[in-house]
Amino acid sequence: MLIPKHEFIGLDGVTYLATGGESPSLKSHQQAVQRFFADKALGEAGRNKLEETYRRCKEKVARLLSCSADEIAFLSSASEGINLLAHALTWQPGDNVVVGDIEFPSGVLPWTRLRQSGVEVRIVRQRDWRISLDDIAEAIDERTRVVAVSQVSYFTGQRIDLAALSALVRQRQALLLVDATHAAGVVAVEAGLADILVSSAYKWLLGVHGTAVFYWNRARLPDLEPPFLGWHSGTGLPSWQVPTEITLRADADRFVPANPSFISLYILENALDHILKLGIPAIAAHALHLSGLLRAGLQEAGWEVMTPPAAAARAGNICFVAPNVNALTAGLAEQGILVWGGYGGVDRVRVSTHLYNSEADVAHFLATLQ
Repeated sequence: MLIPKHEFIGLDGVTYLATGGESPSLKSHQQAVQRFFADKALGEAGRNKLEETYRRCKEKVARLLSCSADEIAFLSSASEGINLLAHALTWQPGDNVVVGDIEFPSGVLPWTRLRQSGVEVRIVRQRDWRISLDDIAEAIDERTRVVAVSQVSYFTGQRIDLAALSALVRQRQALLLVDATHAAGVVAVEAGLADILVSSAYKWLLGVHGTAVFYWNRARLPDLEPPFLGWHSGTGLPSWQVPTEITLRADADRFVPANPSFISLYILENALDHILKLGIPAIAAHALHLSGLLRAGLQEAGWEVMTPPAAAARAGNICFVAPNVNALTAGLAEQGILVWGGYGGVDRVRVSTHLYNSEADVAHFLATLQ
């Protein structure tokens, strides 16, 4: 393992394979929270410290995603970022959005509100639990405005070839929205391949709820304006003489109408320090090695594995079909093994390997499962 279990809260005697749903918390997060409370008590000087943490967090996320800090903002959730794009674009009757049938609901449902404006939501159907780039290409036409996809599927564990998809979407003059929630923090994410990219922070990034990453490709969407405004959207507060006038910020902070969740950012910064110190290449190699062992063991035991076998086509999630999924996950939990259960109308189990897992964890899971 890359970080010992004893550095996390609650992992003593536990085989934790549930990162795809929720990561455990570093014990050092408690010190980060204490720093937040101490800074918050300093009045105006404390607010400056909070904002300094915000800026440092942006810089560290930018390093992680290979982009500029000016292109990063923090919203309340990845779902908020997807809804933001849906409301920021100008739509015409006959436009369409392309999404997969096994996409997370937050990647699908925001577009359905556009149907009342004559916008079509086109569903790409999975084949043998895979979403094909060829099928995505077939769904795109000259009226496609957005292709929305997860880099790594929450449902099957499939990892999309983001560079190939980006080239395809841009050739067709559409926009690419990427949800990197199950990729950021465990495998490489190149934000510049997307037009808008979002990621939750409470899974593979080792953060907590309340803050999420929002990336804006300014070179591709220079004129994108926020659909929602607040005091934080502008370069300064409007004057009381002309309270209706505002000059939008030039960077991605224009999409943040109010104060972010500073306490969440103190925690996220601490998590990013650990992730960046290890480096994504080392984390990815570790997680892919373990998930490969896990997938091979499930396949050998005769389970229907949903996740592709190739390392380039998966990340830390391995998903398989199992009957009586609730009883199965509860039984594993009784043995101190935590995984994540079914979604989307099928009995599927998701098992996740991250930087605090080991080969022993995989072996224990496979033996107990049988």
